[in-house]
Amino acid sequence: MKKGLLLLLTAMLALSAVYAQDVDILRRKYSQVSYGKNTFKHGDWKMKSDISVNYTNGRTFYLHEEEVIGLIRFGIDGTWTDFTYSKYSRTLPWEGKDKTYKFHQIDYGLGVGPSVHINPVDDVYVHTYFRYAPTYSLFTGDKQVYGNYATNFVTGLSVSYNFIALGFEGRFGNCTYDSLVSAKKAAEYIEQLKTNPLNQISEKVKNRGWRVYVSFMF
Repeated sequence: MKKGLLLLLTAMLALSAVYAQDVDILRRKYSQVSYGKNTFKHGDWKMKSDISVNYTNGRTFYLHEEEVIGLIRFGIDGTWTDFTYSKYSRTLPWEGKDKTYKFHQIDYGLGVGPSVHINPVDDVYVHTYFRYAPTYSLFTGDKQVYGNYATNFVTGLSVSYNFIALGFEGRFGNCTYDSLVSAKKAAEYIEQLKTNPLNQISEKVKNRGWRVYVSFMF
């Protein structure tokens, strides 16, 4: 029994050693889940999200196999999925009372950009990157729906050990939203609710945010 356990332990250690040798080659794909805050700014009107969550999935294409000076590796990140959901709330005066509006923002984007990977010791890596992230953004609230292409950028830094990483990233960009309801209905609704800040949302909106994440690398 003891010999069997010893053999099993030895085999597991051997497999771990083999994996550790190849892990820098195998860890090309990344999937991350994050939580953060987003700011939606439209002229003088600004909202901070109550919650913002994100799922990102992609792959790093290394530009060379061998590390430069045994320490640094350069790559190009390709993100296939960058999905973000943010919820906002805003209290505004309405007919002599305060009314709380709920807004929802759903973004789906891709991403591409350079990345730098530093291996200071053993299986510890420091990753930094900057990505251009073309996005379709949908914004809705109080019977109104808006959407359009958004120009976004993402930059971040993470530290990984083996296949798991903890990171922080910033996201910024802008979007000029178009109403997705009929012009007639939009005009009628705007006439009914002059105080709704969404009335002028067709102007450029700035999005700024940050998120912390856990990433799994394969």
